[in-house]
Amino acid sequence: MKQPRLIAWTGLSFSLLALGVGAWTMGRRIAAYNREHPREHPYFIEVGVTDFEFAGREVTVRDQLDAEGAGQVVVDYGPDSASIDVGVPNPLPLPGLARHEDWLRVLIVGEPGGRTYEQFRQAVRDRDITPRLVFVSRHLNPGVDDSRFGIEVDQSSREYGEVMRKRWTFGFLELRTEGGFRQWTRHYPESARSFDGRVLAAARAGQPAPQRSPDELAEDSWEWYAALTVIPAGKAPNRSFRNDALSSAGWALPMTSAGVIGSIGCLAFALAPRRSDRWSAAERPSP
Repeated sequence: MKQPRLIAWTGLSFSLLALGVGAWTMGRRIAAYNREHPREHPYFIEVGVTDFEFAGREVTVRDQLDAEGAGQVVVDYGPDSASIDVGVPNPLPLPGLARHEDWLRVLIVGEPGGRTYEQFRQAVRDRDITPRLVFVSRHLNPGVDDSRFGIEVDQSSREYGEVMRKRWTFGFLELRTEGGFRQWTRHYPESARSFDGRVLAAARAGQPAPQRSPDELAEDSWEWYAALTVIPAGKAPNRSFRNDALSSAGWALPMTSAGVIGSIGCLAFALAPRRSDRWSAAERPSP
């Protein structure tokens, strides 16, 4: 075996060894992280009717809308009432909650608590647990933003509002089990690129580092997952992938990556055809 190929096969052996050790170590660390930091996705049950019962009180959802579908959705909960401003007006007089499908969901929210989703649904039906009942709404709120490119845009239009997702707000109306309501608002989370840009600009100006808004949707919170139910496909906030299981891999991740790249490169050199194999005796050029 010629020396170049011997070097390639030797490199392949070391690369496979690095790949095996790195992958084994990374797998153990990720498994340990997941055991120590279990992530439980909240369970949701969507309510699709306008008249039902919750916590022993009658709940009625009714519209107060104009001909274009703008106005308010009113929630009657026992003797109490609360209103939600329409986030995306729909002029079509569809029945029930179908008219508000683009921006409103009525959700029963609960933690898994070791149950499967079907077990959770059964526990709610049997009233073994008392979940939360929350109205989640998306509001375009385009506001005023001069066009950077000199293009005339109707800034009150739905199309402009759908594009300007950084201005979206999310309303939460929770029905308390003891009666009454709790109502609050969250903002669409600022992108990592935008936030890092503000941090860099502040550093250049010698100003204190800015902080994220405490009112924006917190990643992996139940509010985050609930808001996803009213966000159109392809417009959800990007995940940061920070403080997750992969961050616990440490040196094993680059070692595994180097093992993969090294194995591919060394294998390519080891199996490459010899230069003499490319010419037959008759075709080989004379020196």
